[in-house]
Amino acid sequence: MGRRLLVLSLVWIAFASCAMAQPAEDESGFVAPVLEPPPREESGPLAKKAPGQGAPIAVGGDTMFVGGTLTSDAAPADETRVKGYVDGLMSGLIAAGEFPGASVLIIQDGKIALKAGYGYADVRARIPVDPDRTRFRVASISKLFTATAIMQLAEQGKLNLSADVNTYLAGFKIAPTYAEPVTLANILTHTAGFDDEYVGLAAPLSTMTEPLGQYLARTMPPRVLPPGKMFSYSNHGVALAGHVVESVSGQEFNAYVEQNIFAPLGMASSTFGVPYPLPQDIAVPYFKGGKEDGFTRAELDRIRGGPAGDLITTAGDIAKFMMVHMNNGVYGDDEHLLAEQTIQNMHARHFGQVEGLDGWAYGFMEGHRNGVRWIGHDGSWLGYCAQLVMVPETKTGFFLVYNADCHFSASASLRKSFFDLLWPPKGTIAAEVTPNSEMRARAVAGSYMAVRRARTDFTVMAAAASQLSVKAPGDGELLVYLPGAKRDLRFLPRADGTWINPDFQWKAAALTDGNGQATQLVLDSVVYDRVVGASEWAIWSVALGVVVAICLMTLWGWASGFLSRQFFGEPQAVITFMPRIVAFLAAGLIIVALVGMSALLGEQAPLDILHGPTPMLLVLLSVPVAILV
Repeated sequence: MGRRLLVLSLVWIAFASCAMAQPAEDESGFVAPVLEPPPREESGPLAKKAPGQGAPIAVGGDTMFVGGTLTSDAAPADETRVKGYVDGLMSGLIAAGEFPGASVLIIQDGKIALKAGYGYADVRARIPVDPDRTRFRVASISKLFTATAIMQLAEQGKLNLSADVNTYLAGFKIAPTYAEPVTLANILTHTAGFDDEYVGLAAPLSTMTEPLGQYLARTMPPRVLPPGKMFSYSNHGVALAGHVVESVSGQEFNAYVEQNIFAPLGMASSTFGVPYPLPQDIAVPYFKGGKEDGFTRAELDRIRGGPAGDLITTAGDIAKFMMVHMNNGVYGDDEHLLAEQTIQNMHARHFGQVEGLDGWAYGFMEGHRNGVRWIGHDGSWLGYCAQLVMVPETKTGFFLVYNADCHFSASASLRKSFFDLLWPPKGTIAAEVTPNSEMRARAVAGSYMAVRRARTDFTVMAAAASQLSVKAPGDGELLVYLPGAKRDLRFLPRADGTWINPDFQWKAAALTDGNGQATQLVLDSVVYDRVVGASEWAIWSVALGVVVAICLMTLWGWASGFLSRQFFGEPQAVITFMPRIVAFLAAGLIIVALVGMSALLGEQAPLDILHGPTPMLLVLLSVPVAILV
């Protein structure tokens, strides 16, 4: 008996070793996925000094920082303080290995207070970042340009933001799923109600992509929410707005933006899409972990819905775009990119899920921190992370971008630090406990899944696995666990029935049904559906564990029985060969499907999905069909 177990164990160990063996890490491999927009994460600044400091460079009289060395002409004391502070912050993050290089822009009172490059655009070639020459992909900040184009055409009377978007579509139409039509106002506030879609969102740089209209006609997600009622961030929605620009103007989207935004503002280094031939001044995208000073380089690709995220630009060019929005649309010799009334309408709040929480303007996200209302947008794509924030009333703001994926430790420190630098805190935040605070907190406790998710394909598994949990520890407080934050976030009760996080100044509220039961949680503008029972990821995790255990037992049982009959003369099995092999194959395929899909969804750069469907993904998707057969 002992000899039999020994042989069987050795066979299984050899099998498991082969199955689990991994190839050597490839230098061009990806290490970071982006399936969600970057969260508004914040923490305190770091202040280490970067190693390997490079030589200072001055470009056009502007201050520039390269490889850790800050240089400038004589500057007012306040500007000197700003530069010194940002110097320490960026040096610390580079030294900590958060990103290889970055561009930073700070505007105060309508003037550039700082425009600086930090670290390396290309680690291997030791090419420093130049804020006027180094181009970065700014991902969803592209949406601000698409929204600006829409507002230009609306100002000219060629578009009506309240009209059915089908009015401007020729090649395909949005289905009348609900009585209310989708409008451009819905699209610009992310309330059109489209499902989410990740498969095939991008393509390798070597691939020729189809025209925007054809892509949207083939891939436009279905409507899953009534328009104007619920915030649900949509890349396809903004790409559709870009196609409307094409339909109304008669120009391809990239050409329209070049002629009507880039050229008037002198944004000579900006393009929608990676130019061909590939310029040498595009910052190499990186992911943390690897052989290039702790990073692995990624490959540039093409975003099929370009108007939603394919802008390549520099800090110098973004300065011109921010300035015109801060200056009521005026640029040059009293020329207007947009009329003052149009700019003010664009910057105004047009949707808020809950009164008192942040909302959306047309294209711009809206936020509040340190008593200041700001508008802006974040951007995140494979190997790039960007933030744009401005307060038009005071002509103050900042833009930063770096060539690494968005991580809490970097994006959090930067957002908090830049806010507190430009708009210092005015006091501390304290709890406002009322007699009903604890009851309200207990009613909200539970598990939640983002309203923005893919409902019609397998990537819903990613949303299910990224559920957030809410606890009520007492005194009316909430502890919210957000995937990626790595710790519970504490929310204090407020007298108006909402909650506020004292560190990040995020606000939370509950949406309830007719019986007062919390059905949704709102974190500023982002909405999460409550999940109960079988929909909770904790239960799914247990169920999947049971399935895996049964499949492993099946594999062990059938394989051990076969080996025992072959090597130890055991009697023949009662169950015949065909049922045994079918059960064995089915169990094996289930394990393959679960492990393979988990690996794809858990990859830091899920190219089989984003560039898919690839042959590997199609094989995995065919496994359930094979199991059913």
